[in-house]
Amino acid sequence: MRKSKLIAVFTAATMAMTMAAPSALPGDGFGVITKADEKKETVEVITEGRCGDNANYHYNPETKTITISGTGDMWDDTGFAKTMRNAENIVVEKGIVSIGNSSFDVLDEVKKVEIADTVTTIKSHAFGYIRGTFTIPESVIRVESEAIGGADKIVVKGNMDYYGYAAFGEGADEIEIGQTANQLGYALAGVYEYKDFSVTISKTNTQCRISNGCIMSLDGKTVYYYVSDKKNVIIPDSVQTICPAAFYQKNIQTVTLGKNVKTIGEYAFADSYLSKVTTNRNLKIVGRYAFAGTNLKEVTLKSKVTMYPRAFESKVKIYYTKSFKNAKTVVTNAKFSKKKINIRFCKIAGAKGYQIQIKRGKKKYRYTTRKNIVGIKTPKALKNTYNIRYNYDIGEYTGETDGNPAYVTVRPYKILKGRKKSYGKWSNKIILSK
Repeated sequence: MRKSKLIAVFTAATMAMTMAAPSALPGDGFGVITKADEKKETVEVITEGRCGDNANYHYNPETKTITISGTGDMWDDTGFAKTMRNAENIVVEKGIVSIGNSSFDVLDEVKKVEIADTVTTIKSHAFGYIRGTFTIPESVIRVESEAIGGADKIVVKGNMDYYGYAAFGEGADEIEIGQTANQLGYALAGVYEYKDFSVTISKTNTQCRISNGCIMSLDGKTVYYYVSDKKNVIIPDSVQTICPAAFYQKNIQTVTLGKNVKTIGEYAFADSYLSKVTTNRNLKIVGRYAFAGTNLKEVTLKSKVTMYPRAFESKVKIYYTKSFKNAKTVVTNAKFSKKKINIRFCKIAGAKGYQIQIKRGKKKYRYTTRKNIVGIKTPKALKNTYNIRYNYDIGEYTGETDGNPAYVTVRPYKILKGRKKSYGKWSNKIILSK
């Protein structure tokens, strides 16, 4: 039993006896009765107990303060704060390393949170809404998805290298960045455009600057996050990397890449209003979902580019300025049912048709098509044995697979003299998902 709580209802006759001496409870903790409600004949309880192998919680009703003490990790999903709904202060003392899943998510009256500099991880749904400033100490290196339901202001003291999807919930009036911001886009992915908020750089920040409407690294090589309301974006020539979700859901229409941009991170422009992108000759990587959900209809690639699943939507036609032998498509969908496998991918300018390959272990299945949206009869070997489920969406990205997945790849071809086929490159593989 990882948690203990005392919810008691006493008659007036037994209440005095009970309050005379606190009694120990079985399990990991103990409860102390602090006052009675004569009308309802109920008691309010301070709940104390363990919230980790070596961590304890204590609630003081007079100061409305929850204090976490001890060492190491807090347990996940303990629910110990459910009897402390009027708590206004949370103190996580020195020695605690991680704040567990859903530790304080039921609380919505909290005005102040103090987190010691021994904490390195804040897990998913750890905090509900904060009516004040939430400061993430420099020691914290990981903030998981929806860890903070919201706050008036969020101050990040350290680097933002491991922040999950919507780590800041629906955002705050102000986000203050203390150092680098590699995954700021992920952290703010739960914020919609109508939400009024600002992102600022702290006065002590020596890692970031703002240029061309972007929060960038001081050396200008990395774009962290777009903070402007301009619809036409020009990425400076100094930039080499555009970070994940940097322009996610932004109200932009055109983007011109600087000549040195090499990497576009996953979800970088996803679900934006982008309708035109001008590439360069040095682009090397376009991450998964980078341009998914946009208004793009075509894109011209001037170099060999590795494009991960759904880097573009299937409605996008890809033009290549180089040899057709270097042309490759992007697979946007590969869904499985007992009767049919549905596959979608981008068209390639100049292609006469496409070869599709489904591979699971040593078994390969190949098909030829002239369309970019196809339905293939499910092979008998997969009908009753395939149960892999996988998702590439930003909020539901699976990341790892259980079992033995099948992979789908596609390559374009054109017809040479003598009806001989000349093939382009195989696309990056996408997991076939049930």
